[in-house]
Amino acid sequence: MPHRPGFGRQGTDADPTGSSTQYELQDALKSDIDHGTSHVRVQETNSDPEYRGPDFTYNDQQDMHRLGKKQELRRNFRFTSILGFVAIAMGTWEVILSATAAGLTNGGTGGMIWMFVGSFFCFGTVVLSLAEMSSMAPTAGGQYHWASEFAPRSKQKVISYISGWMSTLSWQCGTCSGMFLLGIEIQGLISINHASYEPQPYQGYLFVILMVTLGLLLNTWGAKQLPLIEGIILVFHIFGFAAVLIVLWVLSPKNTAHEVFTNFENNGGWSKIGLSMLVGQVTSIYGLIGSDGAAHMAEETKDAAIIVPQVMYWSYLLNGAMGFVMLVTYCFCLTDVDSALKSVSGFPFIYVFQTGTGSNGGATGLTAIIIILGLAGATSFFASTSRQTFAFARDKGLPGHKWIGAVHPRLLIPLNAILVTYGFTILLSLINLGSTIAFNAIISLQLLALMSTYAISIGCLALKRLRHEPLPACRWSLGRFGLPINIFAFFYSCFSIVFVCFPVSTPVVASSMNYAIVMFTGVMAIAGVYYAVYARHVYEGPVVFVQDRPLEELAM
Repeated sequence: MPHRPGFGRQGTDADPTGSSTQYELQDALKSDIDHGTSHVRVQETNSDPEYRGPDFTYNDQQDMHRLGKKQELRRNFRFTSILGFVAIAMGTWEVILSATAAGLTNGGTGGMIWMFVGSFFCFGTVVLSLAEMSSMAPTAGGQYHWASEFAPRSKQKVISYISGWMSTLSWQCGTCSGMFLLGIEIQGLISINHASYEPQPYQGYLFVILMVTLGLLLNTWGAKQLPLIEGIILVFHIFGFAAVLIVLWVLSPKNTAHEVFTNFENNGGWSKIGLSMLVGQVTSIYGLIGSDGAAHMAEETKDAAIIVPQVMYWSYLLNGAMGFVMLVTYCFCLTDVDSALKSVSGFPFIYVFQTGTGSNGGATGLTAIIIILGLAGATSFFASTSRQTFAFARDKGLPGHKWIGAVHPRLLIPLNAILVTYGFTILLSLINLGSTIAFNAIISLQLLALMSTYAISIGCLALKRLRHEPLPACRWSLGRFGLPINIFAFFYSCFSIVFVCFPVSTPVVASSMNYAIVMFTGVMAIAGVYYAVYARHVYEGPVVFVQDRPLEELAM
């Protein structure tokens, strides 16, 4: 495209919305296309008109047209609201409390704490790498788009297609795991308040349906108010943390520091305590994921190229710090690990609330805080999942892509992708009816697919840097530290993939098997068949729409 003055990236202070420059880039691109002077391809996903509301900046418009995408969604998130959105979606301190069974079995209190510290710093390199890529290409597609843009051009189509399926699977499983956890936590509350109650798998399944239905309502009829809701919930997230912390430190009996930090357990039957701790690290990783949810909301965030990476960075630091403080507090108050693991509620943290407050009523009140915040977090995760699914369908990577990739003309949300996410959660939760460790299988599948997408996208970026190939301009950069951070993040992601597939304990029987790798292989087989039969004819990879590629790449 011919050079035009003023087309360079603007600074952080965007042009006022509604100014004459707001549509200058779009009109110029249209002129070039009409006169045959540009190789630009703008992706046409459906017949909906491009959204031209007053809530996006010149930089947002420039980014969308560089990526070859139509602005179809309303940009109603700002820094505070998207920070609340991501902080709640991560929900590190809530998740650390809710999902400690695997960590206590494999590692004990000392193992959980030190694995959390190690995971925080190691996984932090992944977050930094993803944040930089989100500034280079702020799109709802996230990892599969970055894989397409940074992979070797001859391989980008297949690599991005595989990454897209993995990313869709991981986020869909993430929504399911959050809703699933809420359902069985409700059963745990009923158990401690009614001694005659015997939890049944079908009852937990019905609670999951209730939770995901509430998430559906908030993501559809409540979508326009979601940024306001997230800002309010962020305050509740912080005050709820303080409330639980104060109650436990003031009322609960305590272990000694020596018991907390040096107690390592290997109750999973593994050959060495080190291996046991690596198996138990799934607790830490599960609590730290989710900051890249901001990337999948990039097309609904104002000034996304700077706000999204900032939010990913700060939400990770905020949640990591809160998670560490809560984990240490929890371990100090966990005076009887065996009794906690055998608690009638099924959750060690509810047992700690019982012993800490000395009453079922107090435990119920504290657990209610966890459930309310958990629902808010799962709803945020639901939103990110639907946007990622929508983006991959928009690029024709999924069956039924025309329907899934559509935007509702009045609500301005990907309604069909939201409905797909709702249905997937209901279907996947059915495994609770046949497995006693279904939750562990779901989060293992989620982490397996998610860490795989991290490895692929970050690996592609690192390879591009090693080859000294040009990268897109970005407003949030790792600078000269980019390559070592990318390389470490890549190898850490590959390392983590191995251990998330392990079962909680040995010897393994059919009912305790971790079926994540089986389900993952099945989904990838479906993706392969769909690619061979149909997708290879229509899926090109999002990079074909990117506008600033060299001419030799355009010819490929």
